Amino acid sequence: MIQETINVVKETEEKAEKIVKDARQQADAMVAKAKEDAKLFKEAQLKSLREDAASKMEAAKEEAEAEQEKALRGVQEEIAALREKAAQKESQAVEAVIANLY
Repeated sequence: MIQETINVVKETEEKAEKIVKDARQQADAMVAKAKEDAKLFKEAQLKSLREDAASKMEAAKEEAEAEQEKALRGVQEEIAALREKAAQKESQAVEAVIANLY
């Protein structure tokens, strides 16, 4: 009877140790999975942020190029207008020079 009780206690202790060991293994596995999930989430977030930044940079570049093109057209129009004015006044200038020579 005492031996049976001792055997039952030993079996119970062994079962308890196995339960604790299994629980530790499960906890370790859960922690490892959580770390991996966090790493993957971080990588996904960084990738998303990089893509967003690249997209915004491209949009800003396109906007800057459009503004530059607009400014260039404005300068070209101004140059054309100045050339036209100069051409119109050229004949007047020639006439004035000729008039001053005589």
